[in-house]
Amino acid sequence: MSDEASAESALWQRLRTHAYVAVVCDVLDSLGYRHQAMHHRLRPLLPDRERCGFIGRARTIRWMEADYADEDNPYGLEIEAIDALRPSDVVVHSTDFAGTNAPWGELMSTAAQCRGATGCVCDSQIRDCLKIIDLGFPVYYTGIRPLDSMGRGRVMAYDVPVRCGDVLVQPGDTVFADFDGIAVIPRAVLTQVVDRACHKSDQESHSRRELKAGKTLREVYDRYGVL
Repeated sequence: MSDEASAESALWQRLRTHAYVAVVCDVLDSLGYRHQAMHHRLRPLLPDRERCGFIGRARTIRWMEADYADEDNPYGLEIEAIDALRPSDVVVHSTDFAGTNAPWGELMSTAAQCRGATGCVCDSQIRDCLKIIDLGFPVYYTGIRPLDSMGRGRVMAYDVPVRCGDVLVQPGDTVFADFDGIAVIPRAVLTQVVDRACHKSDQESHSRRELKAGKTLREVYDRYGVL
């Protein structure tokens, strides 16, 4: 692992241990990044509220609608994109407004999991849901439909900027998901966001303790400045 990857992994571990998505969104707001929370239509598939989320590096996939299948190469770049995944990657699909097919299922989940990916955000339909749950692979999705992508959708590019859940995601951005939703942290501010989010979480812990001890919300807010 390179020094850059090691540093990135250490930052993710701090977020996982000391913060959560809502506080990250607060910090992003304070830095002027007010459109980094994905739309609430995206919800976790895994029923375990403590393990339904993930954190990792965005590997983006850009889809287009299709009305035919290429007989010589029916899945096009779709297979290549999944085989290019690396440990700690998060698959991020571009938004499928038409909802004509389910581009993510059990075999995609299995392949991604075996390559070390930590999760998938599919702003479209998914299928093979019970099998994905059995795998324990975290997926956030918009809907469920049993139709294959072949002849309905086609990957036109990957590792390019894509819009997913109303957020423009750049390859390499950090994608952080828990039961509340999904935050996208631009690479340029990752360290700053982690530092501030961990500090805010610590202040919230102090606030919670004093509220339980009988202090008023005004007293606690005036002291710690978090809400």
